[in-house]
Amino acid sequence: GKMENIIIATITVLIPSLTTVFTNRATKIENRKHNAKQSIFQLILEDHVRVSEHRLPENYQQVCTEYDTYTKNGGNSYVKKKVEEYYNWYDKIKKD
Repeated sequence: GKMENIIIATITVLIPSLTTVFTNRATKIENRKHNAKQSIFQLILEDHVRVSEHRLPENYQQVCTEYDTYTKNGGNSYVKKKVEEYYNWYDKIKKD
């Protein structure tokens, strides 16, 4: 009857809408993670170049911030390893 048609129509409209919402959300998270990862590598590279030019690294705080964003959005251990290497390197530079 009429009620059945309304239910079917509602489901037909809702399912794709919900799918779009969840897909967009997943894409946004993936994009945030990807952007943070790119930033982290760029910032670390810039600091290594600075030090090679006998200047001080400047990106430590920004690396921390980007790393927080990266992990909040489901980041993996490869970047964690690189960031830890950077932190150790940075501490050594600061001591010298």
